[in-house]
Amino acid sequence: MSERVRRVEYLIGYEGSAFAFTGDVECDLLSITAVHPMRQDAVCDYLTRAGANWAVVQRLIDKGELVETEHERHKFYVRRLRMNSGGI
Repeated sequence: MSERVRRVEYLIGYEGSAFAFTGDVECDLLSITAVHPMRQDAVCDYLTRAGANWAVVQRLIDKGELVETEHERHKFYVRRLRMNSGGI
């Protein structure tokens, strides 16, 4: 890749919990987790800063919009992406 791109960075460290919010907690969580898995502690920090509670996450899981998964003994939350009938 570095032969085609001037600067390449390999991001493997923990990203922390400095996620921004707009005021729509459900929408923000889905937007963030569509491109970036969030560790459980980061989700908890985000909810606290947004003045929300875990019920938001549970509601998204129950609706099938958010998925809980585990990696290296940490729980992560990822948006469930759906393919449309056109394959996109």
